[in-house]
Amino acid sequence: MTSELHTLAGAYALDAVDDDLERRRFEAHLAECPECTWEVATFHETAARLAGAVAVDPPLAMKQRVFDRIEQVRQAPPPVRGVRSRRRRGPQWRPWLAVVTAA
Repeated sequence: MTSELHTLAGAYALDAVDDDLERRRFEAHLAECPECTWEVATFHETAARLAGAVAVDPPLAMKQRVFDRIEQVRQAPPPVRGVRSRRRRGPQWRPWLAVVTAA
């Protein structure tokens, strides 16, 4: 049970533990576990740095170039899985020839 509590450190630091019981269990664990205490503090610090990062808006000309070219770019077809190709890849008698030769 304690090992699964260790996995909650990141979620707890980001205030993403929704279940009240789970939150209380982790807080009780946190009072006794220096590793999780350190990890939560590290996550808090990282989250604060990310929140303070400054995003740069792209130049307006770039946005216009993207919109101008968007109709010229062909959309990739969706991947098709589980469908066998009907095209033959080579002579089908080769595996049988190998079996007959081995026998």
